[in-house]
Amino acid sequence: MKIKEIKNGSIYFNVKKNRPERVISNNFSKSRVVTEYHNKNQTAVPARHLRLADDIEVENYLDKKGSSFIASFFRKLTGRK
Repeated sequence: MKIKEIKNGSIYFNVKKNRPERVISNNFSKSRVVTEYHNKNQTAVPARHLRLADDIEVENYLDKKGSSFIASFFRKLTGRK
């Protein structure tokens, strides 16, 4: 994935770590972005290790966050319970 395509706050799948992560800064460098995994492990990740997370991966990420505002907003937005 190209760094220009990556959006802050979006959830991407880290293919190297085999888990969804949220991008918190795509201005780190020309080839890396900063991600976090459920508000911990803020690390720089090469953009080539990320791909856009699919619906199931996003839902799994939000479920692990518990009943946070983002999870409840996403559920309301998609009509899921």
